[in-house]
Parts: sequence; C-alpha cells; structure tokens
Amino acid sequence: MKNSTPSSPSFSSVPDEIGANCLARVSKSEYSSLSTVSKSFQSLLSSPEIYAARSEIGAAEPRLCLRCKSLRKGKRFHRWYNLRFLRNCDDDERIIKGSALVSEGEIQINRELRLVPVKLSSSSAPRRSKEAFLAVGSEIYQFGGITNNKGKRCRSVRVFDCRSNTQRRAPSMSMKREGAKACLLDGSIYVMGGCRKRECWGEVFDLKSQTWNMELLPSPTGDDDVFDCKFELLVLGSRIHLITELNKYAYDPKQGRWLLLDMGLKDLKYILELGKVWCVLDNLVFLEFRDSLWWYDLSSGKWLEVEGLTDLLYIKVECLYRMIQLVNYGGKLVIVWLVLPDFEYKEPSSIIPEERIWFAVIRLEKRLTPSGLSISGEIEQLNYLVHGSCHPLTCVSVSL
Repeated sequence: MKNSTPSSPSFSSVPDEIGANCLARVSKSEYSSLSTVSKSFQSLLSSPEIYAARSEIGAAEPRLCLRCKSLRKGKRFHRWYNLRFLRNCDDDERIIKGSALVSEGEIQINRELRLVPVKLSSSSAPRRSKEAFLAVGSEIYQFGGITNNKGKRCRSVRVFDCRSNTQRRAPSMSMKREGAKACLLDGSIYVMGGCRKRECWGEVFDLKSQTWNMELLPSPTGDDDVFDCKFELLVLGSRIHLITELNKYAYDPKQGRWLLLDMGLKDLKYILELGKVWCVLDNLVFLEFRDSLWWYDLSSGKWLEVEGLTDLLYIKVECLYRMIQLVNYGGKLVIVWLVLPDFEYKEPSSIIPEERIWFAVIRLEKRLTPSGLSISGEIEQLNYLVHGSCHPLTCVSVSL
C-alpha cells in the first residue's frame, strides 16, 4: 500500500474574511499583479470586504484621480483617470536651475507615472461642465452642472465609486445649480451657490442616510447680487467659512445660522484671485502664489512662505506654466501644474517639446519657534506625464 502525501493547503481554502484581512495589508499598487493569480484572488481583491478591512486596520492609501477634457471627432469629452505613481527607476532627469543643471540626486524626476483611463459606460450619464466635485472616502460626488447637449443647468447628483470604477445616481438636489461649491463637515455635504434664489442658496446632504435635508440654507445676506459674484468655501475647525470679495462669513451647524466675521481672516480673500489654487490640509490653508507655496497663519492673519522648496521654485519660474490644483494627498500636499509647449528654458539647449502635467508630492513639517509656527516642505516625489490631447480640469484624492 502506497503512502499518500498530504496536499499543501491553498489560499482558496482560507475563509474570505481571513483572506481579506491578509490581503488588506498588501499595498494597493500590487493588486493588479495579484489579481492574475486566480479568479478567487481577482474576486476578493475587488470586493467590498477588502476595502472594509483596509479601512478597519488603517491600511487605506490615497490615490489621485484626474479629470481631463479631450476632443475626439469634433466632440468634447470629459473623463476620469486614475493616476498611479510607480516605483522609482533609473531613468531620471536633471533639473535646470537658472542657467545650470542641478547635480543628480538633489531632486530626481521620475517619469514612471501612469494615467489609467476609467472605463465607464458612455450611457451612464450625459456629458457636463461646471459641476461641483467633492471626494468623500473612496467616492467622488458630482453636483449639478450644465449639460453639454442642451446647455441647461441640472440638479442631478452622480457618485463615482473609485473602488469598482462604477457610477451611480444619488438623490437629486432641490435646485438646479451651475458652478456651485461643495464641502464636507461632520458627515454631511454642503452644496452652496450656483443658483439665483437666495432662500435656497445652499442645501445639505446626509451621507449616512443618503438624503437631502428638508431645511434649505439661505444666503448669508439675503442679497442676490452679492452671491452672484465669486466666492469660496473652506472648512476650518467646526465651521464652514465663506469668503467673498466684500465680506467673510461663518456657518455653525449647531447654531444653524450665518455669522458675519467683522475681524479675523485678514487677506484670506487672496484665494479668490484668478489663477490662484489653494487647499486645506490639517486645518491650515495653503496657496500657490508668485511661483511659491504659502500657508495662512490664522493667529496673525498673514500669509507665510513654506520653507525649503527653493528647488521647486526654480523648476517653475524657468518655464511657462498654468496651475491646476493643490490636493490634500493623505496628509501630504500634491502640487499639480501644466507646462506649456514650445518654450525654452534660459539654457538654450533645453526645450520642452510638448505639454506636460507635473505632480510634486510635498511632505510638510511643522516647527514651533520663538517667533511662532514655522512650516517647511520636502519634495518626496516629482513626476510628469505627457498628456497629448487630454487637458487637465481638476484633480482629487480618494482613499482606497
């Protein structure tokens, strides 16, 4: 009688709950390779259980999503792309600094950056512009906008699930909105502006129940003309701050009313200027201004420069560029800008032959000095991609 050799246990024999907990500890960048192992791996890696496990153990990773506009056969298309930073390789470039080159190793430009188009059904939603975008966890909410086929405002809400690359409809807003602003506070989304009716200038969407609150938010002043102008929303602490060229307001959900801020937030209105990009990170406001990165000191009401980013300044000032976005990338800051083509650096031998989208990942460090808070930045990663006919519109960070 032959002795039978016991077979080695396979991963497929492990319960899904345990398998999800194990695979949740693997970096998301490895999932595409792991999904080729077997169909069971592929199914588990794309299941809701794996993302729930990643969130529970604190293994969720940020990912950048880029929305671009392209022209195909005479028609304009808006499309989402997943942006994937690959591992550093040996194919690095040296940065031009003034009229000389920075020595290799000071800052490395890694071109291993992949732009992966999100494949959604063309019939899933009409093409729109002037929408309000807001990233919430692993999803991107899109509010209102103008339909390209009819040119009319709409009230619909779409949700792009970045885990499954699917899109669904959420309950529509009460008002048709164009160019509105959206922000997140305490589990609710606040959508404001984009319509001319002062009594329902803003409305609130509860994420847990996926419903709109019946009570609408009026404009702070009740003046239609004031809020037909440019404004910005930002969340600082437990309040929503609304900045216009004339005044500053704060909305406290607990009090349920707008407050006019007579003092404080001096010079914060710079975020309204054309071409300025800004974001809130760790309850601080950051702004790109005069080729540099600045942060707003709430205590003094002044803009202070982020230290240690001189090399990044040299990259930008030596070329013709357009800022796209500042993004909170999982606690780090990502600067996105577009370098325009056919422009020579001061060094004649270096010419940019095509448009490039640049991404700089900045790690920020706070220090308390005798004169107050100081913030410095370090470039952790610097990448670019040649986008061809795709023109970047907006960039958001989700958690997967």
